[in-house]
Amino acid sequence: MTRALDNEFVLAYARGPSEAVRAQAIAHHQKVRAQLGDRDYVTFLQGSYSNDTARADMNDVDIVAVRRGLGGAGSASLGAEQWSSLFREVGAKLAPLGPWKREDKCIRLNTPGVRVDIVPAIALGSDPAGDPIAIYSFRTGRQKKNWPHGHQERGRLKSQATNGGFKQAVRLFKKWKTCQFGTRKVAPSYYVESLLYQLPNDTFSGDPVIDFMTVAKRIVERYPRAQGSLSRIAGEGNLLTPDEWDATSFGEFLGKLATAIPHAERALQAPDRERARSAWRAAFNGC
Repeated sequence: MTRALDNEFVLAYARGPSEAVRAQAIAHHQKVRAQLGDRDYVTFLQGSYSNDTARADMNDVDIVAVRRGLGGAGSASLGAEQWSSLFREVGAKLAPLGPWKREDKCIRLNTPGVRVDIVPAIALGSDPAGDPIAIYSFRTGRQKKNWPHGHQERGRLKSQATNGGFKQAVRLFKKWKTCQFGTRKVAPSYYVESLLYQLPNDTFSGDPVIDFMTVAKRIVERYPRAQGSLSRIAGEGNLLTPDEWDATSFGEFLGKLATAIPHAERALQAPDRERARSAWRAAFNGC
């Protein structure tokens, strides 16, 4: 029996950015690198673009700028004023590219069409181009470890082992969480990606409809309550903590996911395309 819910319709929910948008991201990185200079900074793309998990409507580019000469193996944390000074230095260097604003963890450039966030950082090892690095949050007043290169490499290997099914599913679930929560930070993309990363490779068949239901069911079964442990994709630490994905937000995420599963099942079993698409949209909160 032919399935009424066609893959072409569903794959639109998991589509990545166009080549034009990708080229724009690369161009912004090149401009930032030219302004900061290779002598003082190591710059690289991070986030959904570099990890190939960006959605078609990607409107932001994340660039890390690691300051040479700060940090290093065995270094202590920088103080708040040192971080403030580093942010001011990065902002001043980027001023020729347009107006900028200091956000919680980044310098945000006001560029047309796409948001460019530059994250000042220091190396915590001997190699400024390696992991781990440290970034700073002005909101919490704390320095935090990141492993962006390890994240990218492990995601690449996971995708390779699943014939691309893992990253396709990540994009699909990022679309779902945006449909459910909008701009509310109930389920930040990194946390959702980390959840999917922990699932066995055989979870990802490449069929977006089957994978959505399989992933959703396994997550709900694995976390019947808003508690437990969730490892980072790279590096150490549990993400299910009050400082990361708190119990209230994680519980809301699980509840919405459990509610979406029956709609997705009806979409798969629907006898005609109209009812199949209607049920699928219901699983995605009307999107």
